[in-house]
Amino acid sequence: MMEERITIREVAAHAGVSPSTVSRVLNERADNHMRPETKQRVLEAIRALEYTPVKAAQTLRRQRTNTLGILIPDIANLYFALLIRGVESVTFDRGYTTLICDSNRRPERESRYLDILLSEGVEGILYVPVSRPDERMLRRVIDQGIEIVVADRRLPGLPTVEAENRTASCELAEYLLSLGYRRIGYVAGPEGVSTAQDRLSGFLRALEPVGLRPVAMERGDFTYEAGLQCSRRILAAHSVDAIVAANDLMAFGVLRAAEENGLRVPADLGVAGFDHIPSVPYATFMHAELTTVEVPTHQIGVEAARLLLNGGRESLRLKTRLIHGGTCLDRTRRKG
Repeated sequence: MMEERITIREVAAHAGVSPSTVSRVLNERADNHMRPETKQRVLEAIRALEYTPVKAAQTLRRQRTNTLGILIPDIANLYFALLIRGVESVTFDRGYTTLICDSNRRPERESRYLDILLSEGVEGILYVPVSRPDERMLRRVIDQGIEIVVADRRLPGLPTVEAENRTASCELAEYLLSLGYRRIGYVAGPEGVSTAQDRLSGFLRALEPVGLRPVAMERGDFTYEAGLQCSRRILAAHSVDAIVAANDLMAFGVLRAAEENGLRVPADLGVAGFDHIPSVPYATFMHAELTTVEVPTHQIGVEAARLLLNGGRESLRLKTRLIHGGTCLDRTRRKG
C-alpha cells in the first residue's frame, strides 16, 4: 500500500503557521514576509514530518502571477461593491490584478469558482462564503499554499475581517425599545451565515431583559425581493409597530411592503436595517434616511486585503455606528 503523502496543511499545523507561510519557505520567498524564527519553525516541521513537496506544484507556485481572486455572493448588492473597492484600493497600489467572481448565492457555483481561481494561479483569495463551503474544495486550495482571508463572515481556522455585528444589533434593538417599540417583526438573514446569526442573536439578547421576543420572524437571503416578500407575510398575519431587517436591502423591501399596505413610515410603522449602504436606487419611496447600523464596509475590504498580502493570521472585528434615521420615531412622546 502506498504511504499517504504529508500535505502543506499538515506542515502548517505542526509549525503553527498558515499554509501560505509554508509555501513561501518552500519557494524561497520568506525573507521579506516573516521573522527568522518563524522560518526556522517551518523548516523544523518539514524535517520532523519528512515532508517532500510535489515538484510540479512547487514549480507552479514559484511563478508569480500578481493576481488575487475575490469571491463574493452577490455582486448586485452595493455592500459588496463597496467591499471590493476597499480591497482594490490596496491591491492596485501593490501591483496586483484582481479577478472578481460572483457566486450568485449558489454554493455549487462558489465551488466552481474556487476551482477556476486555483487553475488561474491566483496567489490569494478574498472570500465571502455563501454559507458553509465545500470543505474538500477549500482544503484543496489551502493545500496548494494559496492564502485565503474571509471577509464579512467567519469560517473556522481562517483569518477573518468582519464588523461587530452582534454588539451593534443589540444596540439597535435597545434603541428601538427606548423609542417605545414593543411589537417588533424581524427579517433575518440566511441560516448558516455567521453575519446573519450574529445580528439575530444580538437582537434577541437585547429583548430578553424586558421579556420580549419578535412578534414574527421570517428568513430572507439579504436581497430586496426577500425583504419585500418576508415583510408582506409579517404584515398580513401580525400586528406590528416596527419591522427590523438584517440588512438594508431587505429593509428597502420592508419599506415597499409598508407602502403597499398603506402604512406611513414612521407614523404607522418603524423600519430599521443594517449596513448603511447607498439607497439611491430605492429613492422613489425613500422619504427619510433609514434607521440602520453603519458597517465600515470599505475598511473591511482594506483590512482584508492587507491581511491577504501580508500573510497575516489574526482576525479583526471593526466597530460600527448606529444611525438614528427618520424611519423610526419616539413613540413614548406620542403617549404623553
